Amino acid sequence: MNKKQLEFTTILNDSFAQYERRIAAYIFANKEKYEGFARIITPGAYTDDEIYSRIAFAILSANAPFDDSVKALNVCVKNRGHVKPQDIVWYKMVPDKAKYINLLSRMKLQTLLRQDGESWHEYRLRLLKIKGLGLAKASFAACLLYPLEADLACIDTWIQKVFLGHTGFKKLGMADYLLVESKIRTYANCFGISTFLSQWLIWDHARKVTSSHDIFPGGHK
Repeated sequence: MNKKQLEFTTILNDSFAQYERRIAAYIFANKEKYEGFARIITPGAYTDDEIYSRIAFAILSANAPFDDSVKALNVCVKNRGHVKPQDIVWYKMVPDKAKYINLLSRMKLQTLLRQDGESWHEYRLRLLKIKGLGLAKASFAACLLYPLEADLACIDTWIQKVFLGHTGFKKLGMADYLLVESKIRTYANCFGISTFLSQWLIWDHARKVTSSHDIFPGGHK
């Protein structure tokens, strides 16, 4: 590496270190608020309805805007088991998502909860078998079911931009995914929160938006 390349790399590293300090400051200032958000969306009794709505949202939110995914979720909850493609295409949903959502409704939903002795990674890989869930969204489904506990992160477009500098979403291999997740876990361990809560705070910090995720029926406790 020549002198100019070294100077440029040093500038980039310093710039990211400053950005990381801003992330840490944001987490410190807001973690209690987000713990409150997480308590609101945590299922009360882990009923089939609660499990369905959270996994359905993970499927719907894949490659789709958050607000449109919320609107599509309302349709899927109302028409559970009988969702038609034309019901959700208005919300930027590909037609196949209707099929995936209907398949989900016919599953034994209680079996989709985390089992005793199952690691978070093993749990994620089991959810990955659900049609419509990739690695990021299988992680997200687990996180929505256990927001205060999940030692997992949803590495989406915004999180990739923060840690990898990507300007758009790229499908990550498992090794790269786990590497980014480990960086998020470092913040979580530092501030005594779940890895998902850490990712959620970083996600909102990057977007300059506060999202409560208070979108699930019967979520107010």
